[in-house]
Amino acid sequence: MATERKGGRGRPAKALDPGSSLLAALGSRMRELRKARSLTLMELGELTGYSWQHLGAVERASVAPSESVVIACDTALGAGGTLNNMLPGVIREQAHLRHRSEAARRPSPEAPDSGVDWGRLSTCGKHASAITFAVVEDIETITVRQRRLYHELTSAEMLVPVDGHLALLCSLLEAPAPDKLRRRIAYAAGEAAGFAAWIWFDLGDHFAMGHRYATALDALGEAGDKGLRSYVSAYRSITADAAGRADEAVRHASAALDTAGRSVTHVTRSWLHAVSATARVHAGDGRAALAELNKANTALERAGDERDEWMYDFDRERLLGYQGNCLLELGDYAQAARSFEQAIGGVPATCVRRKAELTVDLAQARLGEGEPAEAVRLTQEAIAVFARRGSVAGMSRVHRFRDRVAPRQPGVARELDDFVRSLQE
Repeated sequence: MATERKGGRGRPAKALDPGSSLLAALGSRMRELRKARSLTLMELGELTGYSWQHLGAVERASVAPSESVVIACDTALGAGGTLNNMLPGVIREQAHLRHRSEAARRPSPEAPDSGVDWGRLSTCGKHASAITFAVVEDIETITVRQRRLYHELTSAEMLVPVDGHLALLCSLLEAPAPDKLRRRIAYAAGEAAGFAAWIWFDLGDHFAMGHRYATALDALGEAGDKGLRSYVSAYRSITADAAGRADEAVRHASAALDTAGRSVTHVTRSWLHAVSATARVHAGDGRAALAELNKANTALERAGDERDEWMYDFDRERLLGYQGNCLLELGDYAQAARSFEQAIGGVPATCVRRKAELTVDLAQARLGEGEPAEAVRLTQEAIAVFARRGSVAGMSRVHRFRDRVAPRQPGVARELDDFVRSLQE
């Protein structure tokens, strides 16, 4: 039976308390699986392509592993997805720890929901008869303020207040209320659930995301708001597309356009067509994608000052990001790069995740143009943002890029792997 090497490059195993943290639980489980297969750390390193020192640090919970490390270990140890499923919780935990550390070093900002009567909300959560117009106005105020905070905080920071707000709204929907108030509560619940779904997507938990999207669509069906329902359906298309389920993405995009009808502004309609274009080009229908892009441009040209209240600030630069993705898929790397550069130039300073996503897209265009060094630099820049923000969805975007280039550009893949590894040490 193989044993750990001692006295040389090994070290005695450090006792772990799996209950001390999710990171410790992951490391402990990884060690159990490795020992059950009579593998040393060096042997596991040979199987995965990662250093035995780094794998040992992961087992001891000294460092948080990257997604690629966990996937490699899960495969090598025959874990059947056990380790992969533990990673989203670890990333959320690490993001929370970083936030707590950063918060301790800076002055506390003014509470984002000052002015809301929390005592009144607590009372109505316990007694349905306490639901009043004032309560609903408080709920709507919180919903708006949470929407505005998204680009200022990480998803891990937003998760608890948004899910807590959603839980209150769902409890209110279980109680009787006048129809007019109930529709407003259902509307707020639909928006909050859609927001929570996107946060869970960013944190890599697709099961929780799917549950929140189902809640959103049910609530918005009761609220009778076709516009917001189409908005949520379009985001479902985006998440399906990110997961590589192109046909499903097309279905959700089509449903979003069908549901919207004439209930949305030209700005929102432009975005819906842009989402549809991206889904269709990834499904292999370039002609339909270009037709959708034309519709998106036409709708945006017709747009005035009117905006749907829940719609983010979609404009010409943001449309260029979708256009760049279509051109990238169609192999027009030079034009795609120009579109991405213009899109990045129009991203507000607070939207760091959005800028990082576009930066990864620009890196792919630069690689297509034969500039691997610039592609690596851009991707590393994005990785640093995703790691700082605890964005699993962002890191998955990088991982997909890395997997696409690895067969043709193994040197680029190695540089990205080394950079990710350096952030964990």
